[in-house]
Amino acid sequence: MRYNRSMSKKRSRFQRARSRTIQLTERDGYVLRYLEQYRFLTTDHLAALTDTTSRQGLSRRLRELFDAKFIDRPKAQMLSMSYAEKRPMVYALGNEGANLLANRFQLRLPDIYWTEKNRRVKEKFVEHTLGIADFMVGIELTCRRAGNIRLISKDDILTGAPEATQRKKHPFRWATRVNWHDQWHDIAIVPDALFGLHYIDRPEGKNKAYFMVEIDRGTMPITRRDISQTSFARKLHSYADTYERKLHTEQFGIKNFRVLTLTTSTERIGTMRTAFKNEVAQSAPAGMFLFKVKHPFPGSLEIADVWTDGTGKTASIFQQ
Repeated sequence: MRYNRSMSKKRSRFQRARSRTIQLTERDGYVLRYLEQYRFLTTDHLAALTDTTSRQGLSRRLRELFDAKFIDRPKAQMLSMSYAEKRPMVYALGNEGANLLANRFQLRLPDIYWTEKNRRVKEKFVEHTLGIADFMVGIELTCRRAGNIRLISKDDILTGAPEATQRKKHPFRWATRVNWHDQWHDIAIVPDALFGLHYIDRPEGKNKAYFMVEIDRGTMPITRRDISQTSFARKLHSYADTYERKLHTEQFGIKNFRVLTLTTSTERIGTMRTAFKNEVAQSAPAGMFLFKVKHPFPGSLEIADVWTDGTGKTASIFQQ
């Protein structure tokens, strides 16, 4: 199958050039699948995920796919690129790419105009989504290197979830009940990411661990007087209720989970641990909440498996 490719010599970063026919490769297909999975990825992410050694060659190919409308370059990144030194380009799935995934791979994608959706996103949303992707790509690469660990994606988890969850419009959101000052409040929780690790060389029943991820940018208040307002303490209460009433099993059919929080500094981790102690230590084990300072550089793809739990003890997620 052949598609159009750019013919223009003078090219703007965010303006497509005229096109001519190109032949899609196997790597192109992986690029599209990864963009559908992670929403936004940088050139560095895509190079690592596709085992590409020539970053320059990949950049040229991504430009061709962009000109042919298979992928997009969200303009929301323009401001960050202006002040960030050597910032890698951010990509998203484009209209032609979505059509190809739907037709060739039979993926059920939302019936939307992808280019318009990518055009409307704001810088903060792109940055937050990239933070999630940065961590999850690092997890995926770590599993590849380990050899004995298989990554269980959120789609895999959904496939094995109860039918009622699969039918939901928002299957990764669920309702929790929080007792705040002797009053009950219904609060929905939506993790930034959800994944599992399958240790293929361990006995059945002891070989899977599941994780919910929170990417903290340091802007959310740790505690507030009003539980109806967003805070980290409110998240703690929702996850504690999930643990107490086994909502994770009801929602996803999984028997265990821990909450991984990546944040901006050791000082902020200290305030989060204090919130754990004051708010939910009586209803949830300290080892259920793990904290780590995230790498300061986007696209680092480094996963240092050193976490601290609610009491400050060190923990690991890859060595159970």
